[in-house]
Amino acid sequence: METTLGDVQLSYDLPRRESRAESAAQAVEQRIADAGLQPGTRLGTRTELGELLDVAPSTVSETIKLLEARGRVVTRTGPGGGVFVAEPGVGLRLARSMMQVSGSEVEVAYALEVRDVLESAVIVSAAEAAHRPGDLASMNRAMQALREATETAEFYRRNLEFHADVADLCRNPILRTIYRSLLEVVQARDPKLELLPGQNASRLRAQRTKIHQDVADAITQGDTVAARTAAIAHAKHGHATPAAQFA
Repeated sequence: METTLGDVQLSYDLPRRESRAESAAQAVEQRIADAGLQPGTRLGTRTELGELLDVAPSTVSETIKLLEARGRVVTRTGPGGGVFVAEPGVGLRLARSMMQVSGSEVEVAYALEVRDVLESAVIVSAAEAAHRPGDLASMNRAMQALREATETAEFYRRNLEFHADVADLCRNPILRTIYRSLLEVVQARDPKLELLPGQNASRLRAQRTKIHQDVADAITQGDTVAARTAAIAHAKHGHATPAAQFA
């Protein structure tokens, strides 16, 4: 749907995989980025955004909460109030800085190195956060896709997607932003999984699937002790070795 608010032309394309509120939030974020909307730009009232996004008032409220939590919008009351593009917070600045990395093989290796350092903290933080059932849907879908992957390359892609969803559940927004940005550096280069001499691909996938399922279970149950145990197991056995050549 497309319309004009003030001098700003707005249109939104909603992805279909996520919850309606998450899809709407992504659409607003994409529109801000595509149009280069500056901080302070008025996006509209709640009612106007609901009409633009074609979502119910309750979904608009949830969408705005998501965007406020990400530091993308602010709301103002009174005459001339509404929803406005926010000044970029530290999380957004970090994400932009991370994505300036070009993604060379060395940089991807460095990104994986730092990701490994942060991974346990992300997993435990995700278990510590309070989640509603719907919040876990994307992680559980990613886990299902990981279980169903039969090719090594696909398994590694699904592995990265699973960890991206875990990061989205992390309660620390700066940790989440840094970790997600590192994953995006790696995903942008589509690294291939390299098996070590003597490793069996099927056995390795089964072992790593079990480790990742333990991570998912601990987060779902909000069990921080189990999350720490799963994080330690993941650090010991769950990491993949990317091949020297990247696609």
